[in-house]
Amino acid sequence: MRKGNSFLFGMLALGLAAVVLAGCSTASAAPPAAPGQDSVRYITVVGKGEVSLTPDIARVNVGAEATAETVSEAKAEVDSRMEAILAALEEMGIAEKDIQTSQYNIYYEREPVFGPAREAPSSEDGGLYRVSNMLNVTIREIERAGEVVDAAVEAGANRMYGVSFTVSEAVEWESEAREKAMADARARAEELAGLAEVTLGEVLSVSEVVGSGPVVMEKEIMAAFGGGGGIVPGELEFGTQIQVSFAIE
Repeated sequence: MRKGNSFLFGMLALGLAAVVLAGCSTASAAPPAAPGQDSVRYITVVGKGEVSLTPDIARVNVGAEATAETVSEAKAEVDSRMEAILAALEEMGIAEKDIQTSQYNIYYEREPVFGPAREAPSSEDGGLYRVSNMLNVTIREIERAGEVVDAAVEAGANRMYGVSFTVSEAVEWESEAREKAMADARARAEELAGLAEVTLGEVLSVSEVVGSGPVVMEKEIMAAFGGGGGIVPGELEFGTQIQVSFAIE
């Protein structure tokens, strides 16, 4: 009888322990109550600002290219042309600091050969060596851009591309674009506040949108060889975007 009672009491103890553990598990699973906090109400907008202006600096890639059966022949022709081009640029008043080599290439052009590829190129396969040398030239007297290009072509330049324009005082125009972007942001926020029938409050945060500004949007114009006088600078635009958060009163 004592053994039976001991067994019964043991089973009851295990059952009570299981109930207690289950109760504890259920209680711990319940999320704690969050303390009461006043949420900040706000309106976030992105303002855009653009400034149109006339460029005062031109940049152009100009140079020479030649092909021949040997590297030395092609290189000799290019070197001769480049020497004349540099002399012409100097005569046009282009400073040494405004002339920079942008590309220099030597490669072999072989005519298509069917069958096993040859291990070493030779003039027997009909191919030619091509040598090119390109200069990035900055022209600070933009009204003379056409004259500079014409002078380079007359001196022997037979390659030119990438005529582009920019401004010398970029910081000033960046600031003006930001001012316009802030004004645009406030106007957008006030319109939204009116539609929502709320009152716009103070600025909570301001950030320039990453990857959107300030950016100079350049207009690239290709000029025909010998027709540098036809280069037209047109206009540039500085653009930026600013994200602003305004409190709602």
